[in-house]
Amino acid sequence: MRRGRRLSFAACLALAIAADPALAQTADELYASAVKARQAQNFDEAADLLKRALALKPDNADALVQLGFAELGRNDLLAARDAFSKVLSLAPTYRDASLGMAEVEFRSGNLDAALPLAETVAKADPANADAAALVGNIRKAKQVGNPKPAAAAPAKATKQLRQPDPVPGLIELGRRLRTAGKLPEAEKAYRRALKLAPKDTDILVGLGLVAGSSQRFDEADRLFDRALAIKPCLLDARLGKVRLAIWQGNTPRGRLAVDGVLATAPDNVEALDLDGRIALLEADYTRAGQSFQRALTLEPQSAEALVGIGDVRRAEGDDEAARQAYRQALALQPASADIKQRLAVPPPRKWRLDLGSEVSDLTNGLGDWTDSSAGLAYRLSPRTTISGGTRLATRFGHTDVQLEGRIDQAFSPAFSAYMLAAATPDADFLARYSVGAGASWQVVAPARAFGPLSLNVDARYDDFADTGVTSIQPWIQGYVLDGRLGLSARWVHAEDDTGTRTDGYVLRADLGVTERFNVFAGYADAPEIDGGALVPTRTVFGGVSFDVSDPLTLRASIAHEERPTFDRNIFGLGLTARF
Repeated sequence: MRRGRRLSFAACLALAIAADPALAQTADELYASAVKARQAQNFDEAADLLKRALALKPDNADALVQLGFAELGRNDLLAARDAFSKVLSLAPTYRDASLGMAEVEFRSGNLDAALPLAETVAKADPANADAAALVGNIRKAKQVGNPKPAAAAPAKATKQLRQPDPVPGLIELGRRLRTAGKLPEAEKAYRRALKLAPKDTDILVGLGLVAGSSQRFDEADRLFDRALAIKPCLLDARLGKVRLAIWQGNTPRGRLAVDGVLATAPDNVEALDLDGRIALLEADYTRAGQSFQRALTLEPQSAEALVGIGDVRRAEGDDEAARQAYRQALALQPASADIKQRLAVPPPRKWRLDLGSEVSDLTNGLGDWTDSSAGLAYRLSPRTTISGGTRLATRFGHTDVQLEGRIDQAFSPAFSAYMLAAATPDADFLARYSVGAGASWQVVAPARAFGPLSLNVDARYDDFADTGVTSIQPWIQGYVLDGRLGLSARWVHAEDDTGTRTDGYVLRADLGVTERFNVFAGYADAPEIDGGALVPTRTVFGGVSFDVSDPLTLRASIAHEERPTFDRNIFGLGLTARF
């Protein structure tokens, strides 16, 4: 990519300066001399001095702005555009660079691109006479380009305005709109450019990035392929494919693609940033941190690298270090909504309190059962959570109190597992002790309206006074409708110490009606373990949950259960508090 080549070129120039004592000046000295030369309209001398200064400090935004204006003085619009574009990639809100780019577009005849640039500067700085004058000149030129009978423009001027190539201006406009998140407007600009230059790879890549950001992944892939068909080794298109794999959640494909890019361009800053992103998805925080840090070393003004470092720190559980990195990135890109959104995320709540209570009404005059629980969980790290809880149950005049401990461990973003142990002192009907374990494996990552899809298994052994029961429950869960509808199917197998076996199933659907309100419903035809006995049971159940606020969720549920000897209606309430 251009950045990598620029750094190599800068290194060569630095060696040349070191070899020639007459050129051994500091970047600041060269910059000061260049400014004086430009003010004296010695544009050739100014451009030479600024290029030497940039060889020492390649990402000096002030020097790049001065170089852009020096190139304008020499009427080299392509060189001026390149200089101002580099500045805006480093500091998107640099007004002088925006004004310079507006001047480039104006002189190129790209009036539709020039006017919003100049107006933005004039609005932000009403005292800027140059910006106000440029806005006036552009508006006059637009009138000349669309002559009215009462004020016809000279034929020579009209011809001059209609001849310049509008493609570069449309590409730059599309890039700026895409960076600002205005995807429909950016796509219009790119498609206008594509009609004029169907084989321009910059347009194809830019349009592919817009399509990918809009989740039109197949279209984005075709656009990148078209660019690669024209230029088989085009780095920007290869990097576009890496981004596409990340957007689709296809981590293995993204890893393969970015490793291929880094094999040929190990110092490419964008490739290093993407390598860090993929390492984050792989939960390889060491590699992610190294990639983002190397990118920042190569390009100290890289807001993307700083954001990546912040994401690594947040994933590691160091929220304060993450916020420090985000604030540094925001200083470089004050208008970035993405960075502001990260800073707006509240500090993680490491504690969770779960309270619940159920009342069961039994038929045939058998009275009521109650079952209440309280649990407290603490997140030791982003990957590890420990929890403990107690359960108080009453049945037919007897009361049992059960204590439980559990640990959950995420080994990767796709695979996690847990272990638990429980004990009931002086048990009457609950298990005297229980041990259990389970695992979850996400086999399909979220993509468009489908996913994620996970395979899960739960296993448990309950020891009662007269027998022991082993249960194994493999189940599958998937989501559709952009994750709003979750569907799961569970097979239940239970066997006691005497060899009695029974099997069943549980079906359940969860629907996110709104961001805060969820409902669920299901049907089960599976054995219940009651005092060590395996009781065939059919159950219809449902419930709701409502996020009152970010830290507080309320729950309610209802179920009807049919057993061989009685039916049971169950009513439950609960809450979850995070702090």
